[in-house]
Amino acid sequence: MQGKATFVHRYIEVTGIATARLADPDQLAVAVVAAAGALGFSAAGAPVTRPVQGGSSVAHLCREGHIVLRALPDEGRCLIDMIALAHMSLQRGLDVLSRRLGVTLPAL
Repeated sequence: MQGKATFVHRYIEVTGIATARLADPDQLAVAVVAAAGALGFSAAGAPVTRPVQGGSSVAHLCREGHIVLRALPDEGRCLIDMIALAHMSLQRGLDVLSRRLGVTLPAL
């Protein structure tokens, strides 16, 4: 069945991030909450933070979508994965993450 998209999905792999900005999972959780707030998301619960090989993952599930960060501090690398309802612009959330991570991210 073809039709209008219900969701928009973007992921961006970012490099050159200061290790200190990626090394604290609690601060990454604060960043995803701030980005979700900028998007107007309603949280389905608190962000979930898990250690993974070489770093951490932070997931914030919301009623309108999700934001997930996969941070590798020693490499200065982070994968940002965002999904939202199709009528929402992910740019505002991306702008928040850009400031929190201290990098310039490409415009969507």
